[in-house]
Amino acid sequence: MKKLLLIDDEASTRDLLKLSLEIEGYTVFVAEDGPRGLELFAKENPSIILTDIKMPGMDGIEVLRRIKEQSPDAEVIVITGHGEMNLAIEALKLEASDFISKPVSDESLNVALKRAQEKIWLRNRLREYTEDLERMVKETSEELIKHHALEHNLIQTSMDGIIANDRQGKIIIFNEGAERIYGYTREEAISSINVTKLYPEGQARHIKKMIYGNDHGGPGRLINYSVEVLTKTGELVPILLSATVLYQKGEEVATVGYFKDMREVIRLEQELGESERMATVGQTVAGIAHGVKNYLHGMKLGAFMIDEGLEKDKSESLRKGWNLVRKNIERINKMTKEMLSLASTSPPAFELCSLNDIAEEVCEQMRAGAEERGIRLISELDPALPPTTVDSAGILTCLTNLVTNAIEAFPEDSIGGQIIVSSRDDPAAGVCLQVKDTGGGMSKEMREQIFESLVSTKGARGTGLGLALTHKIVREHGGTIQVESELNKGSCYTNILPR
Repeated sequence: MKKLLLIDDEASTRDLLKLSLEIEGYTVFVAEDGPRGLELFAKENPSIILTDIKMPGMDGIEVLRRIKEQSPDAEVIVITGHGEMNLAIEALKLEASDFISKPVSDESLNVALKRAQEKIWLRNRLREYTEDLERMVKETSEELIKHHALEHNLIQTSMDGIIANDRQGKIIIFNEGAERIYGYTREEAISSINVTKLYPEGQARHIKKMIYGNDHGGPGRLINYSVEVLTKTGELVPILLSATVLYQKGEEVATVGYFKDMREVIRLEQELGESERMATVGQTVAGIAHGVKNYLHGMKLGAFMIDEGLEKDKSESLRKGWNLVRKNIERINKMTKEMLSLASTSPPAFELCSLNDIAEEVCEQMRAGAEERGIRLISELDPALPPTTVDSAGILTCLTNLVTNAIEAFPEDSIGGQIIVSSRDDPAAGVCLQVKDTGGGMSKEMREQIFESLVSTKGARGTGLGLALTHKIVREHGGTIQVESELNKGSCYTNILPR
């Protein structure tokens, strides 16, 4: 009976897959999580493992990594959910046999299992063949080639390239997978090509050094080494190379290499990156459009009030309308500046300055607006704070954004409140600037995403660009920003900058 290990945290999925697999003739061992699955793997040594990629605790990627460490020949098929292509690509890089998507269909499962069984069969036959090869490479190259012709069909169906060469670099095995990668025919490779020609200048010498070293599985072995090879047409192709040196009675006789073409994996990565980029662009455009729409609505209302004031000679309506238009013009102007700052790649203009002076300037600018809302804006600045090398304009923007957010964190109908802007010198961490308020605070879910672009704590009043820009500026200074917040109890933002 064929042994198979199934690892999935969903009981219903385990039961259905176990039933299907047993019908196909497998002896199925099931585990509800990664640790239990590894225990069963060590005990039963199944040749095929089917694991969910998203599980609490130890996920399928870690299970795959540990199984491959224990048994590189084990065939691991990962089960992915919708939108988990990046995890599937990572699994393929870690030598997963295949991946199938949920909900698992009988057809996709059978195809993946068939591929895994074919790889196991091929590897066993190839092992037998290389054992024969070790015995026979001491004979003449012509005899080796003749022997190879008799058993050549055993390894020709491999999807990966398999190449063997003797100590002088003469190629003695060149399968169909190698033909697909390099563009040479088997006859061309064996009759006239030295293995060094399959790599860019000097690369073959470097790889030989790596095989005899200890950094990638050696000495005498090379495991999953990323390198580019040179095709017949001069194209550089990225591959994942594993190689082993063959010995006969302690004497080196040949080297066998296994070449995995990485072009498809890289293409999938690029498609994934492009999809993620387009999704981000779409989200950004939608968020900006939403913000602009709100501001234009305010301007439209203000224009209506101005028209009414002019028509009916109402000065109060004129004043209120103009205030609405002016405020929304300022908001659009501010949003435009934030967008340009976020997109800017210019380095910060560092200079030695006083962070206390910057913090005091922000407090003076914002104090009147806070007092209009009945909020006390207090500065508690450490007089012993040393001068610090920063981009003063950038730090001014950070503190302005944080104090503005703190003011707007108070509900419109709130009475009183307090904001404290403080500084301190932390010998271990660096120089700290802190903005703490007693406003509305945030939920845990909001705290986890506030530094992402277009995520706002202000509802329709904000675009979410301010905190994203603040985060960018602090990172450019080599610093960190931390937030503590509790719903209905306030928030505290701490910027830690290096001296």
